Amino acid sequence: MSDNAMTTRPEIPMQNFVPIALFVLSGAVYMALDASGVQALWMAALKIVPIALLAGLAARHLRGLERTLALAALAFSATGDVLLAVAFPNHFLFGLGAFLLAQLTYAGNFLRGAQASSRHFALRGAAVVLAALLLARQVLPAAGEMALPVVFYIVAIVTMALSAAAHRSGSSLLFAGAVTFMVSDALIALNRFVAPVAMAGTWIMLTYYLAQALLILGLIRADLVVRRA
Repeated sequence: MSDNAMTTRPEIPMQNFVPIALFVLSGAVYMALDASGVQALWMAALKIVPIALLAGLAARHLRGLERTLALAALAFSATGDVLLAVAFPNHFLFGLGAFLLAQLTYAGNFLRGAQASSRHFALRGAAVVLAALLLARQVLPAAGEMALPVVFYIVAIVTMALSAAAHRSGSSLLFAGAVTFMVSDALIALNRFVAPVAMAGTWIMLTYYLAQALLILGLIRADLVVRRA
């Protein structure tokens, strides 16, 4: 790969403006309705509309196994969204399991392009591990019988974030997406197990949607870098 290919950061194609605008609009509508207290079965369907729009972007711009894994990660995420939104016995545990699969799928995708010798990896990786340890220290004592599933999930999302940090493209979008995903999940854990977080639903969904968008756009940008190499 040439030095120019590594340093040039291609812009996301302009034809993506419409789906990105729809992504922002649908996410805003869902968050507004959720914040206003709307509770209906169709809210679960509305919740995954932004994820479906990101899947359309991934299907259009990614190729081969990278596209397959990205679509699988989004599908697991959408499944988790629905499981968390629809109340039934142990729905939180099932939702957590779906998102654990999403994190592992993202990690597998990013590891295909890993370059752990990257100059950014050590610093970014240390920050991720430290943040995860601090979160675990706060959450695990209060998690009770959910402590073990939470440990597995923390390990999965740390693995995803480390693999994003190690990606050979050095994409700031990928790492920003991974960190934002960690923030979203930390808010869920703190709100559920430690203490209520003000406007928790809005902040959780805002960071979650932003994280998913950054991860998919980061993969698209990284793929453009490879194509230009």
